[in-house]
Amino acid sequence: MTCCAFFDKETGECIETMEEHIMTGLELIEKRYIARNYGAFLGKLLGLQKEKADELLRLAYIFHDVGKGLGEFQKRKQGFKYHEYYSALIAREILKDWGKAGIVASTAILLHHHDWIRDGIPQKKRLKLCPECRKLFKKLTGLEVPETISATSTEELTETFRNKLRSVYAILLPVVVADNFSASKNRLGKGTYLGKEILESSKLYGVV
Repeated sequence: MTCCAFFDKETGECIETMEEHIMTGLELIEKRYIARNYGAFLGKLLGLQKEKADELLRLAYIFHDVGKGLGEFQKRKQGFKYHEYYSALIAREILKDWGKAGIVASTAILLHHHDWIRDGIPQKKRLKLCPECRKLFKKLTGLEVPETISATSTEELTETFRNKLRSVYAILLPVVVADNFSASKNRLGKGTYLGKEILESSKLYGVV
């Protein structure tokens, strides 16, 4: 099984693999943000050296859709409802050694579709990631991805959003731009309108 980021709703065919989605978005982040010294700005907000801020931004993008790697999503082959919630919980665990900066990045991941208000999230005790997805994320980052995750409170992330709004958005903006850019470039015309605008602007400024 290939770890998939986007399935065709009608056929269940994998239109965009997770690796394609990640690598295309990372290319934009490197050229549009990191190469333009964005890490220096981000580092000041997070109390990190530029190189560490660059690394955290890359990780935030790599893990923004890690929740799509849950086995039930990959087997169902349609829709990833609440994947940003699961992604944030997984990222919070993976980035725990980053301290407060890791919490800020996890909060940005939670918000990358701007769905702050959620109703009816399945409160399952154990959610399992598919082995292929875990292997992919480890290959790309060298970091261990938990095999299972519990649906738990995001109160800590909510507080971070309230108290560290500027820092959260400093990570959120590049992640959202790269996410929509990658979707528009890879999904055979099935990307978002925002993604199409980002793709066009990126061509205009010679970023891609």
